[in-house]
Amino acid sequence: MAQDLQDLHQKASEAMAEGEREKAIELYNKILEEAPGDEIAHGQLMDLYFDTDKFKYYLMRANYNIVNQKIEHAINDTKKALNLDAESIDARVKLARLYRISNKNLKAIDEFNKIIELEPKYREGYLELINLYTLEDAKESAVGIAKKAVEEFSNNEGGDTELKNILAKLYFDTGCYDLALEVVSDDFLKAKILLSDGKNDEAKAVLDNIHAGNKDQKAAKNLLLAEYHYNKSEYDNALSVIDEYIKTMGPDAVSFQMKALCFEEKGDKFNAAVHFGYMKKAQGKNDEAVVEFNHAHSLNKKDKNVLIELANLYMGLGEKYTAMDFWNAIYELDNDINAKEVLGEFYFAEGDYRMAEKYGKMREDKNMPDSNNKAYTEAEDEDEGLIEKIIGFFTRK
Repeated sequence: MAQDLQDLHQKASEAMAEGEREKAIELYNKILEEAPGDEIAHGQLMDLYFDTDKFKYYLMRANYNIVNQKIEHAINDTKKALNLDAESIDARVKLARLYRISNKNLKAIDEFNKIIELEPKYREGYLELINLYTLEDAKESAVGIAKKAVEEFSNNEGGDTELKNILAKLYFDTGCYDLALEVVSDDFLKAKILLSDGKNDEAKAVLDNIHAGNKDQKAAKNLLLAEYHYNKSEYDNALSVIDEYIKTMGPDAVSFQMKALCFEEKGDKFNAAVHFGYMKKAQGKNDEAVVEFNHAHSLNKKDKNVLIELANLYMGLGEKYTAMDFWNAIYELDNDINAKEVLGEFYFAEGDYRMAEKYGKMREDKNMPDSNNKAYTEAEDEDEGLIEKIIGFFTRK
């Protein structure tokens, strides 16, 4: 415990010993400002309110149970507090959030609806409800709450632009593009809506006026420009803009997908399959990536990058013999020295010394028994090191 907190605890204990209840409460609350999870402070506050304020006592006990990860007990304590004061916003917010972290979303929704009825200006309640309705795939309800929020805060200077953009995004997600355009104020979102609505030239005019000041804005603008060129069937221009995006953000699932779609439209089935493979790999869907790269391989048996991807993917999936077929194909393609070493290590670990020698892996002791006499338990012990070596050789492009 930091010295400052120790000092506060000492002062709070002294205040309690001297019967200075309000001072002790003040000091323990100060401790919680510095260390919200301080169990002692929560416990002492709970005791301080026990005889004097049952409402606060139950809230303090709820906090104590939260700190100790006893969420159901905390829910029950908060309900007891609400039995004493049903209009307490603090208690209702606590109960709603406890329901939310317990994945009781429908109960959380009920509580947040009660909160905004009691306090229509509680902005956070609207945001919580929108998120919860979205999680529950109740998009129309989310739209209704967002509209209510925009109306409630319309008297703010210029209105509440964040809430307007949230409503616009919800309209966009439900396909109500005209309604979205009526309320949207964010230019990036506006351009996205226009592109989805087929209003490509209007979207381009918006994009041309956007000053992308930081990395994320540059990336977002490039993605939208790529979508614009794709919509206009200008696939080479779209690919060029995606390359600019990659320079900013690095390759990712989105960039691979957009490239794949462009190649698909250009009729380049091989590159489309390759980039769909990279997309699946970036998403961690290696089984699906194998399917895409195999499709690419069927279209071009000699592409070394595809062979390497398949070898690595099969090895990662534990299909080492299939992986070795691809390492062998890589070696036969151009006598790749790394593929040769991988194959040598593999056959040596398998105990097939004749094949290992073919790939340059020699036995140090010529008197060692031949292939089929080596114990496979030894081969299995060596196999883990082999996988690491393979990954080290072929994580390059």
